[in-house]
Amino acid sequence: MHKQLLALLSLLLLFCNTYGQRAQRFYDKVFPENSITKDSNLVYGSNYVYNILEGEVGLTEEDVFIDIYYPPLTDTLRERPLIIWAHGGSFLGGTKEDADIVYFCKEFAERGFVTASISYRLGYEAPVDSIAAVRTVYRALQDGRAAVRYMRSKAADYNIDTNRIYFGGTSAGAFIATNMVYLNLPEEVPTYVDTSERLAVNEDPRFGLDGIEGTTNDLSNSSEIHGVINFCGATKELDWIDDSYSRNVPFISMHGTEDGTVPYGTRVINLNDLTPLPPEPGLPIIEVKGSYDMDRYSDEQGYTHKFYTWYGADHVPYINFQNSDTAALYMDTLMQFTVKHVYEDFLGLGEVDGIDENEPPCDFNNGVVVPCSQTSITEKSALTWPTLASPNPAQARITIQVPEQTDALVTIMDVSGKSVFRKTLRTTETFDVADWKRGLYFVQAQSSNGESHVQKLILE
Repeated sequence: MHKQLLALLSLLLLFCNTYGQRAQRFYDKVFPENSITKDSNLVYGSNYVYNILEGEVGLTEEDVFIDIYYPPLTDTLRERPLIIWAHGGSFLGGTKEDADIVYFCKEFAERGFVTASISYRLGYEAPVDSIAAVRTVYRALQDGRAAVRYMRSKAADYNIDTNRIYFGGTSAGAFIATNMVYLNLPEEVPTYVDTSERLAVNEDPRFGLDGIEGTTNDLSNSSEIHGVINFCGATKELDWIDDSYSRNVPFISMHGTEDGTVPYGTRVINLNDLTPLPPEPGLPIIEVKGSYDMDRYSDEQGYTHKFYTWYGADHVPYINFQNSDTAALYMDTLMQFTVKHVYEDFLGLGEVDGIDENEPPCDFNNGVVVPCSQTSITEKSALTWPTLASPNPAQARITIQVPEQTDALVTIMDVSGKSVFRKTLRTTETFDVADWKRGLYFVQAQSSNGESHVQKLILE
């Protein structure tokens, strides 16, 4: 019996020692999911509703809520970094309980962070036009800033390090996260947005747009943040990045090249992209700069911006991760990339394993990926591209076909953006893929004169 107890104790000590060597707080999960506490539906402020779908615009004041997730009471760390998350939904829908947002909150809380998810004001004023749409985003930014002030006021209650507060979001939530930093000066507010305007339907002096900080709560705490996590968001102007605050806030961004909702590069967003009840004809809202352009500008200026391109992916390709194997793969890539760079670039705790940046296109415009050998879309000559890969779906073998007498660099990437095949072809070639992992791939061909073509390929 004595020997058995010694053996058991030795195994236990070995396990604890191994775990202690492997577990790195803020990178590894150091707390089990069932130990995370969630404080739900805390009111962080209130403000007037502008949603025409709910009627009575400007006559109803509504509360905005926050859910806070945090490690167990056994956690002895007195100052913990905070990540606040904002949901997507085109500023028309979505909730702080959206599956991706809850997942992010839990994943980072298990790694030792305090996390929070927020509701914010949704909806448009009438008439629904470009000015109304910009005002909608502006109000959501005010709510985001109010949420930061609220969490700073609760720092002692949740053991929050007020020098390590980060903000992340999906789609519309990424607009909030991004412009919490980039749209931070009064002179950056578009001139056609009258922040002093008071609508006649309400006599309350608080009813109106007001300044950047807004009136969602009257807390005096700072709304500054120290890092942004941007999943498929955008900003209006690249030079907004240049002020002394914005250029020193590190960014983590992920975006798909075929995003039809929020542009990967630069494009005018139409109301048709956002609403299930699109106007006819299409209503242009505003031209914005997507993650690709923000990253390229930041790199040129020497600012910290870690960027991952999902080649061939549409808007938020991970969003259905609970029900789709392909979306789950995107989510896995997202987490490996984000956890690594939060640890390295936000917290500055050294290098860790994970997915690093992949190489973005050398140029991008209107959905066309341009290779590094050719940086001007207009200089390319047109080619008639055949179907690149067939059959599709494929099982054991695929055939790659490029235009005749054309040297084309063919790259096949998995959903994480990792290259699994790369070869310059001049003619049709068939090869075996029986040992490849089943799922979604992207076949990209880039000709010597700059023509580019991308095709989705499914292996089943």
